[in-house]
Formats: sequence, C-alpha cells, structure tokens
Amino acid sequence: MGKRAMASRALRFAGPALLCLWGAAAQAAPDNGFGVYLGPVSSNDSSIYGTGRGFGIGVDAQFMVNDSWSLNPYLLISSETTDRSFDVVNGEGGLQARYWMGPWFVGGQFLFHDMLLKQGGTVSTSDYSGAVGVAAGWESNSRWSVVLEMNALEKGSTYSSSGNNRSDVLLLVGYHWY
Repeated sequence: MGKRAMASRALRFAGPALLCLWGAAAQAAPDNGFGVYLGPVSSNDSSIYGTGRGFGIGVDAQFMVNDSWSLNPYLLISSETTDRSFDVVNGEGGLQARYWMGPWFVGGQFLFHDMLLKQGGTVSTSDYSGAVGVAAGWESNSRWSVVLEMNALEKGSTYSSSGNNRSDVLLLVGYHWY
C-alpha cells in the first residue's frame, strides 16, 4: 500500500472520528446538579470601608429549564481585609439565571447580602440589602467551571450609615456533580 493510499484511508477514518468527537462534545451539556465554588473576592464601598480583598466559598443547585437556560439558586460567604481597620464578612444568597451557549454561559442574578464589619474581632456594623449582578463563565466536560461575577447597586442600610454602595467582583473555580 502506497503513501497516498494510506493518507487517503487515514482521512476517511479521521473525518467520521472527528464528527463523533464533535457530536459527543455537543451532547455533553450542563445538567441538573450541585456545585461548589471558591476563589478570590475584591470589593469596594467608598462610604464605609474602602477596598476589600479576600476569599469566598459558595454552593449552588442547578436546575435546567431547557437546553439553553438554567436557574441556579446559590449561597456564598466571603472574608475580606480592607484598606481601613475593618475586616469584612459578607454572606450572599441569590438566584442566578444562566443562558448557555455550549460550554459558555452569561447570566444575571438577584441576591441579598448581609455584610458584617469587624474591628478587633467585634462586629461594629451590619449591612443588609438586595443587589443585582452579572455573571459569565465556562464549564468543561469534566464538570470543572470558572465563573466571573460582578455585583453592584447594593444600596442598603446600616445602623451607622445609610445609602452605602458595595460592589464586588468574584473569580470562582467550581465543580458540579450531576
């Protein structure tokens, strides 16, 4: 068998093999499940604590509405150090709606958060409010994911300051169990 015949035979087998791999990748869509996420957090609230940096951990449940949409209720807690003499502990609970484009997604979310400012181990201020945000991410066939979230417009009330404006950015790495 000559080189040309071998190359022709390899191409005939490679085409269907690549088509099968593409089909398998297309079928490996997100599904109902449970996820755990963790990663860095950066926040800002110029009226109370300035800039905060820390670490967050969260969980979600994913409910597929159809092939393109999922609803993801979630809980997240973060701990941050700030420019000032405060430490921030922020808890969030919300609902994220994701639009899936293959392994990629974009979405919006509505959440409630409770932010505690600690000074010397003692809580000095508590802030609670609703917020909105956006998210974008990717989930691999092996169920590992990366999510970038940005939350803003968090107008809340505290007993020491009203009308604060916390915004945060989270880069989370996660894993889903289906």
